[in-house]
Amino acid sequence: MITIKVPCSSANIGPGFDVIGLALSLWLEVEVTVGDEASKKAPHNCRITYEGQGESGVDLQPDRNLITQTALYVLRCHQKRSFPEPTHVHIRNPIPLGRGLGSSGAAVVAGVSLGNEVGKLDLTKDRILDFCLMIERHPDNVAAALYGGFVGSYLKELDPEDMKRKEVPLAEVLPAPQGGEDTGLTPPVPPIDIGKHIRFPWASEIKCIAIIPDFEVATAEARTVLPTSYSKADVIYNLQRVALLTTALGQSPPNPELIYDGMQDKIHQPYRQTLIPGLTEILRSVTPESHPGLLGICLSGAGPTVLALATSNFDEIAAHLIKQFAVENIKSRWELLEPAYDGLTVTHSERSQDAGMTYADAGVSIDLGNELVQSIKAAVASTRRPGADAEIGGFGGALDLAAAGYTEPPILIQAIDGVGTKLKIAFAMDDYSTVGIDLVAMNVNDLIVQGAEPLTFMDYYACSKLNVPDAVRFVEGVAEGCKQAGCALVGGETAEMPGMYQGKEFDAGGAATGALKKGRTLLPDKSAMREGDCLIGLVSNGAHSNGYSLIRKIVERAGLSYNDKAPWDGSQTVGKSLLKPTRIYVKQLMPAVEQDLILGMAHITGGGLEDNIPRMLPKHLAADVDVSTWTVPPVLRWLKKTGNVSSREFARTWNTGLGMVLVVSADKADKLVQVLDDAGEKAVRMGKLVEHEGQGVILHKMEVWDEAS
Repeated sequence: MITIKVPCSSANIGPGFDVIGLALSLWLEVEVTVGDEASKKAPHNCRITYEGQGESGVDLQPDRNLITQTALYVLRCHQKRSFPEPTHVHIRNPIPLGRGLGSSGAAVVAGVSLGNEVGKLDLTKDRILDFCLMIERHPDNVAAALYGGFVGSYLKELDPEDMKRKEVPLAEVLPAPQGGEDTGLTPPVPPIDIGKHIRFPWASEIKCIAIIPDFEVATAEARTVLPTSYSKADVIYNLQRVALLTTALGQSPPNPELIYDGMQDKIHQPYRQTLIPGLTEILRSVTPESHPGLLGICLSGAGPTVLALATSNFDEIAAHLIKQFAVENIKSRWELLEPAYDGLTVTHSERSQDAGMTYADAGVSIDLGNELVQSIKAAVASTRRPGADAEIGGFGGALDLAAAGYTEPPILIQAIDGVGTKLKIAFAMDDYSTVGIDLVAMNVNDLIVQGAEPLTFMDYYACSKLNVPDAVRFVEGVAEGCKQAGCALVGGETAEMPGMYQGKEFDAGGAATGALKKGRTLLPDKSAMREGDCLIGLVSNGAHSNGYSLIRKIVERAGLSYNDKAPWDGSQTVGKSLLKPTRIYVKQLMPAVEQDLILGMAHITGGGLEDNIPRMLPKHLAADVDVSTWTVPPVLRWLKKTGNVSSREFARTWNTGLGMVLVVSADKADKLVQVLDDAGEKAVRMGKLVEHEGQGVILHKMEVWDEAS
């Protein structure tokens, strides 16, 4: 079995018409079985099967399908009229056809590689490029697909007579059959070194948003709208920009102004607006100022796909562009892609023609899953505790309650939660080291407020394609959260679901189990609460894990990228600061719980003070709160001011600076504060319980939230 993989590509990047191309993380895959019995009577000794984009319209005749037609051209240049042995070619193609994402370029590279492999020709990559350029005359596409990464290239002049020969396939005019005719003549063999290329650096934080409209633009048609000559001013305009752009896209952090201006073009995009409704307006509708995180935007190849380069806010940018296409009654979808640095890859494996398909064929790698398990075993084992050995690899996690200290049957308490859209910032920063702590925190904090000791934790990690290093960083964060909470990570689930998520994105959930010793009161103890009971607050360290959809909107409106310096903390970037993990309060609170000092607790999460405090109170009591008694973290103060968020909305969106609120009887308040202080926790006396007269939480002195810090 031979497997050929070729990435898609975006050509004509900005002003680089026919000059620069970028390989992207969407791969054409060709599986080749040589000596296939079912292919013995097939034309040219080749049988084609196909799955993927445009399936119903793809020609499966080997002398008309671009991949095998190209392979036949290469073979005939080496005096081989057909495939040397009966060959089954299975094509798996996720690259949209006729959308400007290099589907023909990828097919040509795959076809030359196919001819090289079945003919055992030992062509170098540079020689493969020569053959590619005889068919696909635009080096930006094929050079990017062949070599991978961000590539500049040029094509030497070719003999016009050779280019007229029927034996040379022409990628531009497909799917209509053209060239490749079996005249019996030897096709013109490409001269050596007819194309040259160089790979430019690319800043790792730059991702590619591909907006893919639901219609095709044929390459040949797109070229007919171009003029035969250009003004000197327009040519100079493009040359000036392309000279800077190739360097600017490799600099970190990227310069949005330089890149956005550097991606402007007067050579090809203005002429294609007749083929793509609203193109000019769509390209002008987003800027780094209107959509922070955006770096630049251009047509991908001949279109109609639009390529937006960005470092963050991918969802918002994509949604805006899709809406702009919708104004023209054009449906579109989007993909978040990254540079594909490998280019053409060929692997050989022993597999008989009768072998069944594998799970890996469908995009799910059991081997990667096993690699992940081995990679995280040490981190998981570090969370072991009495009653749970924290060993993974079995069918479930075990807990011995007696060994955990529960000699009599306890009440078991369970919690389940996720991280939410804070993950979006982790994706933008490519930093997954802390969101695992958030996942644990959101669960175990919900256990401790009920008086339960967290004992075990289990996590769920779902992605389209498992990236083991990313998953390891995430699970190591989960393990760190478990250690902070004193619970064991006894198991988890990793779900690899091709097509469900974009690029490296994933989702995560978790569930925790805790226990309440027999005879101990399940909190909140509402029947014991009285008017005059004290409210004690435990400080937060920022937004924790809530309100991040609004946070992202405010950051975008402020014109910031996640790599910019945080206005509220000059020592960190915006993204790093916003990824500060949620505080875990378990070990600080357990001594107070065990001494029966607390009547009730509220974990301040989504809904803020206004929605969470009433959840622990009886209906006849309300919380009377003096908000001047604690300090609002700088990040929350900045978000409130920059987003022009009202004090009422502020109090029901974020924690305002308190991660926990406790109720304690007035005669035990001093004792509770002392116990918390002994545990290293700063307690804030913030108010008291009063008779309920319509509001569950009464907030006083909210004007301090708007005072300059």
